[in-house]
Amino acid sequence: MTGFGQAELETERFTIKVDMKSLNSKFLELNVRMPRNWQHKELELRRELGKWIERGTAQINIQLSYKLVEDRITPLNKDLALYYLNEVKQLSQESGWTETSLLNNIFMVPNILQVNEEAHNEEDWKLIMQTVRNAYEQFDVFRLTEGKVLGNELSKMAASILQKMISLAPFEEERLQTVKDRIQRDLASLGQEKVDNNRFEQELIYYIEKLDISEEKVRLKQHCDFFEETIQAASTGKKLNFIGQEMGREINTIGSKSNHHLMQRAVVEMKDELEKIKEQINNVL
Repeated sequence: MTGFGQAELETERFTIKVDMKSLNSKFLELNVRMPRNWQHKELELRRELGKWIERGTAQINIQLSYKLVEDRITPLNKDLALYYLNEVKQLSQESGWTETSLLNNIFMVPNILQVNEEAHNEEDWKLIMQTVRNAYEQFDVFRLTEGKVLGNELSKMAASILQKMISLAPFEEERLQTVKDRIQRDLASLGQEKVDNNRFEQELIYYIEKLDISEEKVRLKQHCDFFEETIQAASTGKKLNFIGQEMGREINTIGSKSNHHLMQRAVVEMKDELEKIKEQINNVL
C-alpha cells in the first residue's frame, strides 16, 4: 500500500532524519539507503522493517548529520597513504607523468579512507532505530487512512455485484416463458397436432433445472457477505483474493445459465466490478 512517514531526532552530536515511503505492490521489496558507517546494521534493519511493513515497494532513507568535525571527517590510513605516495613518485619518474595527475586519484584507492569505528555505538544505533520507528508510525497512520478509503471502495463494489444479481430476478420468469414458447413453436413446426402434456411438462422441468440459478445466487450472496466481513479484519489481502475467486466462479456459472441477453449484460457488469475488486485487493495487506 502507498504510505509516507518522516521523523527527525536531534542529539548533542548529530541529527537523524528518516524518510519512509512505499508504493503498491503484491510483495515486499525494501530499498534502504543509510550512512556507510552503519551499513553493517542493514540486515538487522531489514528484518525489523519486514515485520512492520509486510507488503509494498518501500524506500527508507536514513540521514545522519554530525555536528562535530571529528565525527564528520573520515579517518585517513596514513601508513597506506604514504606507501601509495612513494609508489606514485616512482611511477612518475618511470612514466614521465606528473605526480599531480597521479595524486588526484589517491583518495579513490580502497582503504585509504577508513570507517570511523567510534561511530559504531550501540546507543547511537538505538536512537537511529527509535527515529525509524517514529517515521514508521506516521507511515502506518497514512496507510490506515488510505486503507479505510480502499475498504469503502471495495464494499461499494461488492454491494454493486449484489445489486446487479438482484436485478436478474425480473428476467428469470420471462426467460422460462420464452423457453416454453420456443418448445411449443418447435413442436408446431414438426406438425405435431397432439402433444402429450405430461411429457411436455417433463421436458420443460428439465430445461428449467438446467437454467435455474437459485443456488448460484445464494452462494454469491454468501460470498459477498463474507467479503464484507473480511474487509473489517486485519491482514486480509490474501483471504479477500480467495473470496473474490469464489465470487467469480458463481458469476461465471450464472452467465453460462442466463440464456437471456439482459441477464448476460448484468453478468458482464458483475464481472467488471469483480475485476476492479481484484485490482484493488493487490493493495490490501
